[in-house]
Amino acid sequence: MRPKNDDGYCVFGAIVLQKYLDALNQEIEGVRQAEDIEFIHRMRVASRRIRSALPLFSSCLPQKKYPGWEAEIKAITKSLGAARDTDVQLDLLRGFSQSTTEARYKPGLRRLILRLSQKRAKIQRKVNQALNTLSEDQTLEEIQRRLDPYLERQNQTYLYTPALYQRGFEAISAKLSDFLSYEEFIDQPDRVEELHAMRIAAKQLRYTLEIFAPLYPNELKDSIQATRKGQDLLGEIHDSDVWIALLPAFLNQERERVQEFFGNQRGYLRLVPGIECFQENRLQNRQKKYADFLAYWNKHKEQGTWPAISQTIQMPSYRKEAQTGMEPET
Repeated sequence: MRPKNDDGYCVFGAIVLQKYLDALNQEIEGVRQAEDIEFIHRMRVASRRIRSALPLFSSCLPQKKYPGWEAEIKAITKSLGAARDTDVQLDLLRGFSQSTTEARYKPGLRRLILRLSQKRAKIQRKVNQALNTLSEDQTLEEIQRRLDPYLERQNQTYLYTPALYQRGFEAISAKLSDFLSYEEFIDQPDRVEELHAMRIAAKQLRYTLEIFAPLYPNELKDSIQATRKGQDLLGEIHDSDVWIALLPAFLNQERERVQEFFGNQRGYLRLVPGIECFQENRLQNRQKKYADFLAYWNKHKEQGTWPAISQTIQMPSYRKEAQTGMEPET
């Protein structure tokens, strides 16, 4: 039978959420200024971690307020995600353009950089709007006020109770099961949507492992590292898939633009070599990253990495006192 919430469980959740809220708040001004892409990256990660933690500890939060908080954090994550994805695309494209010496490739690459830069400017306006809404609604302040009473008791509260361990076991087991449910698609490189979904499942598993890591030996470092590597490889595969779909569509749009404006295709034809060169580069990268992912998967399957996670989180915990819920002797 599932243990009821206890004070230790909610205090633990407050500590986790406090850490993620602090990480998010630290990046807001840098995100507004949009001078360094790393501010967007760090704030996006913090918002994702908050989104992962909120449902786990929702029973410790006011039920009338929680849905609104969750929706606003989701909106922030979405706007930051669009900005970060475009930043990464521009960074990669600029590097590729600089490394390309053939003059015939430059017009197409410059045009693509221009269009993505225009897109990024529009996204920044949406990011600022989402930040303004977050500030006006005082969402972060409201969450903080709800956490404060728990945080005030953290030094007087024993955290490692059966309720906390069982919730950790349930949460990690569910995310691990979801991640492994995509194993049947691993040998099918054309299953783009399923491999993308597996990346999302890997990310959610990693965040959940990180939340409950303090409960387990070595803070689950090996499991987290293995999961992150899989997420990164699947992410690189997905990024290539996005490019492979985007580039033909971009050429079609530019052809229509040029034809409408100039009444001929000459300007468009100058764009084609660079885009086709970059398309081939992304196809080759996709093949390489997919091969790397297969090697990674086979390695961890042989090592029993995923069953080891289930073994580690089994009750009773390695903290003997948590088996009974008694505080340890001092």
